[in-house]
Amino acid sequence: MSEYFSYDVFLSHSSKNKAVVRKLAERLIRDGVRVWFDEWEIRAGDSIPARIEEGLERSRVLALFMSSEAFGSDWAALEAGTFRFRDPLNRERRFLPVRLDDAPARGSLGQFKYVDWRSGREEYERLREACGPRREEEAKPVEMDGLVRALSLGHTGSVRGVAFSPDGRYALSGSEDQTVRLWEVESGRAVRAMEGHSASVLGVAFSPDGRYALSGAVNGVIRVWSLGQQTIAAEEYQQYINAKVLVVGDPGAGKTGLTHRLTQGSWKPTDGSTSGVWATQWALTHSEGAVEREIWFWDFGGQADQRLVHQLYMGGTAAILLLFNADQEDVLPGLRDWQVALRRTMKQATPQFLVAGRIDAGFKASRGKLEAFAKEQGFVYHETSAQSGTGCDELREQLKEAIPWERLGERSSPKIFKRIKDEILKLRDEGLVVLTSKELRDELWRRLPEDAQFDEMTLRTVVGLLDGPGVVRELSYGSYVLLAPEWINAYAQAVIRTLRSTPDELGALPLQSIAEGKLVFQSVGRDGVATEMKRLPEREERVVLGEMERQLEERGLCLRQGDRLVFPSHCGRDRPPAPVQPAVFVSYAVAGYLDDIYATLVVKLAYSGSFQLSELWREAADFLTLVGQHGMGVRMQRENASLGEITLHFSPGVGVGERVIFANYIHEHLEGAAETVRRWRHYVCPKCSTAKGNPEVLLERLRDRGETATTTCDRCDLEFGLWDDLERRFAGDDLRQRVEALREADEVRLDTRKKAKLLVLEVGARITSAGQKWWEIPQGEDDGIDVMVEFTDEAGNGVGKGLCLQLKAGNSHLKKRLNGREVFRIKKPRWVETWTNQPYPVMLVIGTFAEDADQPRRGNDRMEFAEVRWMEITSVLKKEMAKGAVEQIDFVGSRLDMSSVLEMRRIALM
Repeated sequence: MSEYFSYDVFLSHSSKNKAVVRKLAERLIRDGVRVWFDEWEIRAGDSIPARIEEGLERSRVLALFMSSEAFGSDWAALEAGTFRFRDPLNRERRFLPVRLDDAPARGSLGQFKYVDWRSGREEYERLREACGPRREEEAKPVEMDGLVRALSLGHTGSVRGVAFSPDGRYALSGSEDQTVRLWEVESGRAVRAMEGHSASVLGVAFSPDGRYALSGAVNGVIRVWSLGQQTIAAEEYQQYINAKVLVVGDPGAGKTGLTHRLTQGSWKPTDGSTSGVWATQWALTHSEGAVEREIWFWDFGGQADQRLVHQLYMGGTAAILLLFNADQEDVLPGLRDWQVALRRTMKQATPQFLVAGRIDAGFKASRGKLEAFAKEQGFVYHETSAQSGTGCDELREQLKEAIPWERLGERSSPKIFKRIKDEILKLRDEGLVVLTSKELRDELWRRLPEDAQFDEMTLRTVVGLLDGPGVVRELSYGSYVLLAPEWINAYAQAVIRTLRSTPDELGALPLQSIAEGKLVFQSVGRDGVATEMKRLPEREERVVLGEMERQLEERGLCLRQGDRLVFPSHCGRDRPPAPVQPAVFVSYAVAGYLDDIYATLVVKLAYSGSFQLSELWREAADFLTLVGQHGMGVRMQRENASLGEITLHFSPGVGVGERVIFANYIHEHLEGAAETVRRWRHYVCPKCSTAKGNPEVLLERLRDRGETATTTCDRCDLEFGLWDDLERRFAGDDLRQRVEALREADEVRLDTRKKAKLLVLEVGARITSAGQKWWEIPQGEDDGIDVMVEFTDEAGNGVGKGLCLQLKAGNSHLKKRLNGREVFRIKKPRWVETWTNQPYPVMLVIGTFAEDADQPRRGNDRMEFAEVRWMEITSVLKKEMAKGAVEQIDFVGSRLDMSSVLEMRRIALM
């Protein structure tokens, strides 16, 4: 970096403040800082604008001196030079405002931390440290200690390299999650997770004697790991394990108070119920040289409506505390409901504690029934009072012992990782929620001492490690880091409250309401008193709302229809009785969290591309075939909170093949979403259409007799076979292959939708960074315009000018000619008419990925744009239209960033 930047800092100031800035420049020079100061750099005969532009381009830090004089006639010129330094995409540069007097910051400068020159020497040290050259962290070999027998949770990214040890007993794996893992081949156990790379690991290898491992990453760094008995140098590396504990229960159980008692050892009164979910750290004490351990308590809001969105944070749980208010009589129904909601995310045995809270207020619940429930469900039973501390020390000790630390896996990281992590957690505790990675880096540089230097990749590695347990979240767009991602859950709860408050009970919300935060932020307690939810500042709120909407869609909890988001599990309309009830052909007895099963099933069918959603009702959905528009549907009937029946019905016009495809989609979904599922066939007489018999008896007969199984109609005595076309095709390989092909096509469509939404958020973040307004235009696919931009003045008011954006995500939208030029093919002729008849110029925006990233994504694989470019196409199209029909245009796009947005604003306002 020092080879590229000739200057450490460029001093941007009003000519009226030159005397003050000159003294500061001289002081910085004496301290070894390379300074660009106009008096020293611009000579007689030089072009002043050219010399200033050259200085800005070759400087790493821009120090902008704010004063009443600077905000006067010089302001436009001073501000123009800040854009490349303020752009969050330009990570190698830093922007540093310096306040000289009491003049308030103008426009968007108010969001930046500034050096307060009025405060004296301490502020100079901050300025010097920020401007001075930083040392890049050198890659160092890592020495690992002896093997630890531990069951790993596994890599969180794709595995790119594997190798066997010379004796065949062990294997190495390198992953895109930037870690290397050592595996015991015979048992399948991961005995060591090795951290230190700051990029995806592409290859791994053993030394011939098996004592060392070698790993290579995509950034060219190679690391050597010792697999012998040597210990890690204490001054360089840190060993640690962290555990995630869920604290759940109905409202009023005392979860927040108990969490504070367990983590802080003291009583703290709480106001009202938790809205959403909140995380609290408990760092355990340890002896010198021992592995550090920490527990993160996740305090979940108890309202029943919240449980559908809690799943965003339940992954990777090490233990569960299920609380109830001991001063209430009938607590078992609520406890059973929570147990059902939890089981859907617990993929392996997890220590669970049943905890009576607030026993100081009384004990009305039945101890006998509670102890029986605890024994039945495998809970450890405790009675506590967070206020008096009764039972809390015992619970704390048992919890520490019960957490499967070995299964969680011991990790080894450079100590700089821990220092960065601790500072990030301090920022989180101070209430910061959303920062760009550039803002986070600059703030950490300011806080950490000179001996704790780090580079950009090191920071991203640490953020990625914190992202794993959900402590922070690095978004795939806008260069954002959420330091408190639990705010997503809080805003999701506001969405659920809004759905519940709508009189039409359609389970739908306008997209604009979500984007603008027009939600119900009040919760009503058991005493009937309304509590207002705390909200984030507008800039941070918009980021959280965008990420929340994206996650709810990707988790299948809602689907987009036109300008609305529809939540199937919150639709309150009762299906009107039909004159003739449709015959049920297939049904499934399911156990599990029914709200989640039903919502994700309807969303999957609606988005499949193989069926068309026609009506949504309370626990029922009707669909149409794509050909012939024949009806089919699903219904859910509940026996209790965790047991229900899903039934499938078809209108007479639906063919056997379509029935099987519909049933197969549902069958595959239920197999993955439900705890247990059992399929039943329902038969009707082919002659008189009378429903026949007990499905369980008929299924047993079909299993016993196979293709020869028959039954007799109770009305007309017709004998007919049970091995009918539906069963025959359901079991056939041809249909299974066809269904699999349709599923793959649906996955591509889903991936396309994810990319499109991601590009909207990415583009929106870049427009926001330039201080301009934007909003997404809800519509069907490929309607022509996706985003509207409104240019604003310094006060944030619209100026009546803007842009229309058409967004295309993915590498397939551009084709390269032999001469290297890129071509965008216009697939739909109506696009040309749409684009040339807009009130503002139309910009074609294309976001592309790295060469190997333009493929359907599975699971939690991150999608990140390698490049986002745009070009104005209105004038191009009008010129080409004069020659005839326009089928393609040359794409000559420039980078979409803060500077290019502001340049388009300047052109529009000319």
